[in-house]
Amino acid sequence: MKKQIENWTIQELLGEFPCQDAREDWDIRLKNNYFLRTFYFREYKNMKGGKPLPDYFDKYKNIFDTILAINVGSCTVGQLKPRDLTVEHCESYILPTLFNSGKKGKRSFKTVKEMRSCFNKFLSFCKSRNCLAQNPMLDAEFKRPIVEQQPKIEKLSTDFIHEIDSHLPESIRLAYRFACGTGLRAGEQRALTWDDIDFKMSEVNVRRSAKLKVVVDDEIEKHGVGLVKTNTSNRIVPIPGKILKELKELYIKKGRPGKTNFVFGTKYNTMIGRSYWLEQLQKVVKKVSNKTLRWHDLRHYYASKMLEHFGDDIWTVSNLMGHSDIKITQNVYGHWLQDLARKQKLQQKIAKINF
Repeated sequence: MKKQIENWTIQELLGEFPCQDAREDWDIRLKNNYFLRTFYFREYKNMKGGKPLPDYFDKYKNIFDTILAINVGSCTVGQLKPRDLTVEHCESYILPTLFNSGKKGKRSFKTVKEMRSCFNKFLSFCKSRNCLAQNPMLDAEFKRPIVEQQPKIEKLSTDFIHEIDSHLPESIRLAYRFACGTGLRAGEQRALTWDDIDFKMSEVNVRRSAKLKVVVDDEIEKHGVGLVKTNTSNRIVPIPGKILKELKELYIKKGRPGKTNFVFGTKYNTMIGRSYWLEQLQKVVKKVSNKTLRWHDLRHYYASKMLEHFGDDIWTVSNLMGHSDIKITQNVYGHWLQDLARKQKLQQKIAKINF
């Protein structure tokens, strides 16, 4: 006798997701699960934007795989029937686990909020199909966790940056200077092509970034180029005069390459490896200093120089950095702003003293 749908477990309701290697037959696999198919297509139709359907499905798969594997006492979420899921399960097990089990140990509030929203939609759909009386996720307390104080970012001196520059191999010197002078993320800089450089306006158009995985013609490819991480990451950044001159020289030296050729690519016009710059940089740093220096620290150096000149215009600095929220700029570099304010106040007081 066929089991009534309200007696199915969450895992049974969601069925077996196709793996990414079998994305071409995802529709065949969906065909065997009316519940999931109805839920999935309803949510897809409600989407704003145009993600391909298989990409959208992969996103749901990853989120549900994570949530269904969470232990809630003596079983997992997937082994529960929807009606047996409680507010306590959500507050004491699911949400804390989502916050603390990311690839790097912790997930951001934004990521967990998105995962919660996805599961919440599924539970609401379960309610509409009489699989549970009340959605417990709606009643579960959800708030930003208390985050431990992050160590303050050390401000790098111009002398130190110049000292490292003088010892760098020719192969990465311009890339190093470009990073210091524009503050681009490493992935954004690696993905730059010559049509992103505006020599007349002395600026770079940041619109793409290197990605570990990209979808090309419905196929997943490793180490490709995709869109930047957020809408605000898509930005125009001025290029300092000296660096622009060196870029022009490189452009001529390379024989005026095509617009789609990588600015900092290999001699075969492939994108530079994600670890190459860092490895070369750290070899030099170890020889000339006892400090540690990551490639991302060059972005922090750029931020420090911008704050020195635009400290009273934090909005401009945030836009140049491509931050999604001005609060990010304030949280990361707030201590530098305070130091600058104290320094300016001290200088003003000393200027009034009659020595």
